[in-house]
Amino acid sequence: MDTAHTDLLQDFSLVTKSFEHLGQRLSEVAEQVRTTGVLPSESLIEEIAASRRNFTDLRARAIELVGLMSETPNAAAEEIGSMKELEALLQMAAEAQRKRAQQEKARMRALTVLDRLLSLVHRDQPDFAPLSESQAKSRALREAIHDHAGPELHPDVTALAQGRHPLAELLTLIEGYSDLDDDLWLLLKHAVAENFGKSLAMSAARGKLCPSPTRMNPEHQPDEFRNGTIASAVPATFTDGESGPH
Repeated sequence: MDTAHTDLLQDFSLVTKSFEHLGQRLSEVAEQVRTTGVLPSESLIEEIAASRRNFTDLRARAIELVGLMSETPNAAAEEIGSMKELEALLQMAAEAQRKRAQQEKARMRALTVLDRLLSLVHRDQPDFAPLSESQAKSRALREAIHDHAGPELHPDVTALAQGRHPLAELLTLIEGYSDLDDDLWLLLKHAVAENFGKSLAMSAARGKLCPSPTRMNPEHQPDEFRNGTIASAVPATFTDGESGPH
């Protein structure tokens, strides 16, 4: 898609230059016709026809590209009758392309958040039910996002990508429990408890949840997993009180 747009811009530049050259020739010929009555040459007439064909082809490709990248209905060809109008159409295509790239970036970020949640295990309890329940929600949402069709993103993608979704907040608490400042740690702990239960919130806040090397995608594995070892040191746990990680 990016290549198609780049090719269109290059062809637009070439057609624009050919139109400028043709305009100069037509001005000269018009003066000759006015002063001497000499008719335009066959080569000039063919150049005019070739310029029209080039414009028509470029216009059709631009309209098709905008239709592929945007929910905006395709413009009617007859509505695009000049290079200035064609340039505006190409700008529309560029904007649609930027929007699609931003959406795809957010979608991939959201899927990564869910993948990381699905890779987690409890350090002490292999069958920790609260974690399994949250992962079931993560799995269902991942499938929904993956299968979502349409011009707009799945409703949960933006919140996940920006860390505002309950599942994203859970992951933030799990991965940052020892580094978060006390206020944010406490805020996330309460939010997770409200959305997923106190048991999961406490385990997340105490560093009891960690990635499993057998569940993670290689690109998501910490260095200790890639090197074939798992850090044995378990961070000190906290009491059930409201003190933070520090």
